[in-house]
Amino acid sequence: MTVPEKIAALRAAARDAGGDGVLLLCSDPHSSEYLPAHYESLTWASGFHGENAFLVVTPTESALFCDGRYYVQGDRELAGTGIVCMHDGAPGVPRLEQYLTDHFAAGETLLIDGRCVPTSHARIWEKALAKSGAALRSADIVSPLWADGRPPLPDTPCRLLTPEQTGHTQAEKLAQIRADLKAAGATALAVPELDCVGWLCDLRASDLPCTPLAVAYAFVTQDACTLFLAPGRLAPADVETLAGQGIEVRPYDGFLDFVRGYATEETVLASPAVLNYDLFSALEENPRLTVKEGPDPITARKGVKNDVELKNIRECHIRDGVAMVRFQMDLEAALAAGTPLRETDIEPMLQRRRREQPGCFDDSFAAIAAWGPNAAMMHYHAEPGADAAIERRGFLLVDCGGQYDCGTTDITRTYPVGPLTDDERRYYTWVLQCHIDMARAVFLDPCTGAMLDSFARGPLWRRRINYRCGTGHGVGFISGVHEGPQSLNGRSQTVFRPGMTVTDEPGVYETDLVGIRIENELECVHLEDNQYGTWLGFRPLTLVPISLAPVLADELSRDQLDWLNAYHETVYNTLAPRLTEAECRWLREKTRPLAR
Repeated sequence: MTVPEKIAALRAAARDAGGDGVLLLCSDPHSSEYLPAHYESLTWASGFHGENAFLVVTPTESALFCDGRYYVQGDRELAGTGIVCMHDGAPGVPRLEQYLTDHFAAGETLLIDGRCVPTSHARIWEKALAKSGAALRSADIVSPLWADGRPPLPDTPCRLLTPEQTGHTQAEKLAQIRADLKAAGATALAVPELDCVGWLCDLRASDLPCTPLAVAYAFVTQDACTLFLAPGRLAPADVETLAGQGIEVRPYDGFLDFVRGYATEETVLASPAVLNYDLFSALEENPRLTVKEGPDPITARKGVKNDVELKNIRECHIRDGVAMVRFQMDLEAALAAGTPLRETDIEPMLQRRRREQPGCFDDSFAAIAAWGPNAAMMHYHAEPGADAAIERRGFLLVDCGGQYDCGTTDITRTYPVGPLTDDERRYYTWVLQCHIDMARAVFLDPCTGAMLDSFARGPLWRRRINYRCGTGHGVGFISGVHEGPQSLNGRSQTVFRPGMTVTDEPGVYETDLVGIRIENELECVHLEDNQYGTWLGFRPLTLVPISLAPVLADELSRDQLDWLNAYHETVYNTLAPRLTEAECRWLREKTRPLAR
């Protein structure tokens, strides 16, 4: 079916199910960022490949809401489909809730697949619909339409991490969470998010693209823990290990019935932000269960890495730094030789160098390799047949990362691949200033991500330029590359703590002209205590040279210049012992002190 045919089929299916429209979103039952292909219903229906999008189909209209990262991509991918691309947050564009109020009348019903909708979303939509007298109801109308060719649920082999990797046993983690439950006035915890299940049980698999997690649920009480996982996915020895740590394994598809039939009185801590609508409703409908709304305490615990995890993460970034040095040398050699290169040639080059490193088993996300104006699309991904040739002018932006047995990495470098314009040099220098100002921030505890985000934007704001995204996101440990609770954006109310890791990735994105981003991972560290309180700051984890050729050194302050030179000296001293003599000579040149 074409996209217009799918939209027509959705309208008919909604009507047959007693509804007047349907809303699809980028989600699965676990509120995952990167979805198993089985749950990519929005992409199947619309042809849009971005994240954080919402497709509304009414009897007469269809509209897809996307954020600033995807305005350009959305316009291109939806052209000719009949679906209107709504630039969420742009002037004059109604918010999704207002659109629902305006397009559903009294007595009408909007259908959602409640398995794949966070309860908090459903509540907002219910309120918006109620303003016009309309209602919301859970019904899966996509599955019958997508029966042909729909990918199956993932079923990859599972494994357990060791205490040498994580720093704690599962039993120790359970004790921590049970103490958190008592403090929150609860006796039980429903755990839907895959990264939280993975942290609690040290469970890893390959169910999601580039994210080594398993599709599973967990349910924790004061005297038991149940892991819901499809049978046969864990080796018998691992099942025994979990049993010895107090974790029973049951079939994945039995969780909803488990909740409905639970016969012991419990006060269940559940987060409407992540627990799906169908499961939350089942908890509320069971008379034995009292639902206490609140954040999952696992999220806060896993956001602060312990000493063992941090030691492993630092090793991980050394390995990744070696891989990135060798990749850049390969890139420069190909450019010097006049070898034709396209954007799609970059990802295999990166993968080859990463896979040479011990313990690297996957990418942490699909690499972004964007030349020239394509880099203005923040989450652009080149596809064979629709990618650009890398011309010997301007910039090549490369955003990539790796999954290792000791951590997860995320890095962006913007490489000059030929002559640059004066504007390109200025933009690059301003982005570098933003990056450095964030990296060298000193702040008083407590300080939230929203407060810190503005540290990075000053150099661009002074030029009346902004980027339509946050400055950085948390990174998981052998887990999701985007993993909180910490982040650097104007909405984040999470207080930064020593041991948190976060990216620092400001950028300039001028549509159809240029895109520039410089990204390192940072570790939040304790600096000192004095009469004013506790002072915190950041230490770079990423160890990869930042291109110096585009930098207008006179634009940098003395502090910014000193930071850059000190960073490069650390990069060289840390990586050199693992490089050949020729590679060391190359790296010495790339990390030379920059002077005015």
